[in-house]
Amino acid sequence: MSSARSRRPLVSATRALFVAGAAVVVSLSSLLPAAHASGPVAGPAQPASGLGSKGPCGADVRVHTNPEDPFQRISIHNPTGTGQTPITGGRCNDPKRPVVVVVHGVMAGIDAQLVGSSLLYSDIINHFVSTGNTVIFASWPTMAYDFAGSVTREDRALVLAKKLAPRGDFSRLGIVGHSMGGGATPYLAQQAAARGWGSEALWLFQLAPVFTTRVGSGPIKVPGHTRVVVETYDNDFIVDARSGIQQYRDYAIPSSQKKYVMVRTDDHGGPAATLLATHTSPNSLLAPEDAIRFYGIYRVGDALESCALWGKNCDADLTYMGKWSDGREVRRSISSANPVDAGPPAIIFSLFGIALECESSFNPRAHTCPPSRP
Repeated sequence: MSSARSRRPLVSATRALFVAGAAVVVSLSSLLPAAHASGPVAGPAQPASGLGSKGPCGADVRVHTNPEDPFQRISIHNPTGTGQTPITGGRCNDPKRPVVVVVHGVMAGIDAQLVGSSLLYSDIINHFVSTGNTVIFASWPTMAYDFAGSVTREDRALVLAKKLAPRGDFSRLGIVGHSMGGGATPYLAQQAAARGWGSEALWLFQLAPVFTTRVGSGPIKVPGHTRVVVETYDNDFIVDARSGIQQYRDYAIPSSQKKYVMVRTDDHGGPAATLLATHTSPNSLLAPEDAIRFYGIYRVGDALESCALWGKNCDADLTYMGKWSDGREVRRSISSANPVDAGPPAIIFSLFGIALECESSFNPRAHTCPPSRP
């Protein structure tokens, strides 16, 4: 166990990293909406119906202070309205709704602590509420120097959240984790299953995950009916894609029940027609809500959930990213049962003297880390 004094440089460097990384992404992505509006070619709009489309439900949001940690917040987002919900079944106002837990990345819960409900994950939260899910967002202290200890606090927050979400049907459970939250997802799924959650349907959607912990050093064991998608981004300079590949390979479920997807950047004629697939693509404010979300996240997540709930869309083409306004297809994602590292090294971390590559000493499963990109 490191001393408090030895941890301070790492914590300070981690904070500086994300401030710098966010500033770079904001400066790039902030150009896109205006460019799309004035450019000759526009990116794909959100699908009007089916997978990836906005659902019919409104939202009722209740924010609670975590009774065990007054610095943390638990927000419960319940669907409202009378519309039918084809992805999740039933209607928006059914007394019981499937549950989706959204787990944030390192330091990405600060906005929720300050304003009550997450701003950085608001688009993802809103999408899954719109399709008829009760969505839970519980902020947690993401301590990079104590990942194993941090994830237990998030798990405890979810236990408390269940008491605050009486409409949530926890037997039908999805976990959407991003970055450090993505790395926490396997452990959270195991803990959930041990409590009987996800007994009817369990699906895990890991977005640009860092390495995982507290799941042992061998195969990652989850209930046999679990469905998994691990997703990475080809312009992710913050987290090594090999961490996601490692976890995808280590899940002890049939290959037909797990998929790996790498969403790719597409440039269709300069900044006026550019879709950037970056580490912060799942984040509202830090990236535009464009085809990367509509097709790369919402569409994939909808297919994954409907497959887990109903056995539908299990064979959906997860590589399709829509079409530009001139009819040309957006560069497709890569989906492979035998993925290889196709993303850049996480050089931003190395600039701060922090090694968070797949084979890092922080990774308890580093011995199974796949080869780096040649």
